[in-house]
Amino acid sequence: MENFTITTKPIIIHNENFQTILIDIMFPYQEKTEDLAKQALLPAMLNYMTEKYPTERNFQNTLKENYVLSYSVDQKSIGTTAFINFQLTIPDKKALKKDVLESQIKLLSEAIYYPKTKNNAFDAFEFNREKENLKLRMNNNEKSFKPYLNRKVRELVDTEGIFSKSLYNHQNLIEETTEKNLYDYYKERILKTTPIIFVMGNITEEEINPIIEKYFPTTKKTQSIKTDYFHYLEPFKTKPQEITEEKEFRDSALTFIYKVKNMKKEDTILLTLINNLLTSLSSRLLEKKLRTEYNLIYYCEVIPYPRYGLLKIIIYINPKNKELAQEKVLETMEILKDEQQISPLLEKIKERKRVDLLRNLDNKYAIINDAINKELNITYTQEKRYELLKEKTANDIKNFMERLSLDTIYFLKEKEHE
Repeated sequence: MENFTITTKPIIIHNENFQTILIDIMFPYQEKTEDLAKQALLPAMLNYMTEKYPTERNFQNTLKENYVLSYSVDQKSIGTTAFINFQLTIPDKKALKKDVLESQIKLLSEAIYYPKTKNNAFDAFEFNREKENLKLRMNNNEKSFKPYLNRKVRELVDTEGIFSKSLYNHQNLIEETTEKNLYDYYKERILKTTPIIFVMGNITEEEINPIIEKYFPTTKKTQSIKTDYFHYLEPFKTKPQEITEEKEFRDSALTFIYKVKNMKKEDTILLTLINNLLTSLSSRLLEKKLRTEYNLIYYCEVIPYPRYGLLKIIIYINPKNKELAQEKVLETMEILKDEQQISPLLEKIKERKRVDLLRNLDNKYAIINDAINKELNITYTQEKRYELLKEKTANDIKNFMERLSLDTIYFLKEKEHE
């Protein structure tokens, strides 16, 4: 757990390249298992209506009347640190040729602090609708191949109970959630919490701060934030666990989970590089081996989890090809130890990342996310990541591969159908 201090004033990211202003209002907290259903339901109760605008049509019309380009609420978890995040996108007043900033901020404040309620609880009809929608989504996912596969793999490799934490395993919490205790949760997470505020666009502190202070008042100049982003998982055993499961699906997939021994934050760059070498258009090592050379797969994907020190490889196959496909995945991973083969591919990836860095200068959401990641100590900025990447060599990758330990091989096999 890390503590750091952050200002309660808006953090301004001055940028003149876009004709919009982005505002993120983030309410931080530490996630608890018993609140999983509440945190899943809360964004929907704050996204479509307010006390003043009690129907979705009323609220949407008011957003349009105030020239709001987009408004959204979501919940995100990073390790055990979580945020309820409100995002507003509005036109730059210079592009709009009128100044309605205060009415836009006021509307945002009303959406956050004055939701539609009755008798100190959320509106029962709206709450029950969202509750049923959540149950329906979970029921549909339960019958779907990919959600089942991902959930099963998380459970098999998790040694801390955080990587695999999911509402799917605590569905009783949905029924235990009521419009009243969800509103109590809202009061704890929103009304009693000082938000972190980010504003990006062609705007000055003198323009925005007085309005923010009016509608998001606080007596504190700074606040202390507790974060718990990283939960590195140790390898399962000296020898990987191999598990086969047969289910009533019409797909089969072979999954490999690697864990980094003694993972550190700086290993994030190398873990991501392994992913790039396996899947990037600059190298495509995995697809070349499995599809081009051997025609073994329908599709493959590689996903790094830097906060947990994991690398996941999933290949979708005909179950008859399982043994050969497994052999060729392991062969491909050995190629990553060959400096002579990896060096030219690494240079191509570095060049692609340089171009991506330039391209992201035109992506306003990438820019504000970069600023948020930096201020909240979540991860490296894109520029820092590229600078660290440029220093890496094929020898670094070879040495890293010695610490990348195969932890689990999981084969989810479709039942044979006549």
